[in-house]
Amino acid sequence: MGVWGPGNFDSDTAADGLGELTDLLIGNISEQFQDPEDDTPLEPDEWGGDMVPAWLEVLVQLAEPARVGTTFPSAAVLGEWRERYLRVWDGYIDELGPDAEFKTARRAVLAGTFDRAIELATAREREMNG
Repeated sequence: MGVWGPGNFDSDTAADGLGELTDLLIGNISEQFQDPEDDTPLEPDEWGGDMVPAWLEVLVQLAEPARVGTTFPSAAVLGEWRERYLRVWDGYIDELGPDAEFKTARRAVLAGTFDRAIELATAREREMNG
């Protein structure tokens, strides 16, 4: 195994581990979008509704420094996830009776999380395609 620097992520072993971790996060997110006919897992009061943006945030934090070994969804996939997730959120959130200020602030955070992920994916794709 190769080592190219003194950092915690500067080895082939760490790169392999990051790949496993990012693959796991992507798999967890993908699972919530698995059934195109059932949006229930994405509703704001369901496991996926809370965990999709949390997992995506962790994924962005791991991949943003361009660490060797990290995997990341394509901008196209992230765009599809964003559209569906926010559509479900917008269609369901009022049933939970949120405070208007919270609703506005939370939606901005959700959209921003997906937007940052899409920006990162676009930059990674641009870099890979030269």
